[in-house]
Amino acid sequence: MAAVESSSIEVPRIASSSQLADRDQGLAAIGGNGGAVWRGWWTWTPGNGTFNLQIAWNAIGIDSTVVITASEIDGNGHRFVGAAPFQVSSIAPGNGVVTFKINIGWGSALPMRTDVVVFN
Repeated sequence: MAAVESSSIEVPRIASSSQLADRDQGLAAIGGNGGAVWRGWWTWTPGNGTFNLQIAWNAIGIDSTVVITASEIDGNGHRFVGAAPFQVSSIAPGNGVVTFKINIGWGSALPMRTDVVVFN
């Protein structure tokens, strides 16, 4: 799903990602009321404005807690803090997917990286 909520050049699309772990890898328990933690990252094609984006990942379940951060990236894919605000909100995990809202508050399209942590 990539519904555009404001005018934009183009909806960001996944350009690359880290190697992902899945539920079947038998990762060690972390204790407390959490059973496992997974981390992954995705780079996206440039965009600006507000979008609903999705990341498919079978480590995510309907009851997962998902934390997403977003940063602008340079030509080498390195994150940095520039003048443009990147805001992530409305994170909604589902079975094998997470949907979230991103707002890139800049007048031109910028590339980004999202880092995702999943707690189960």
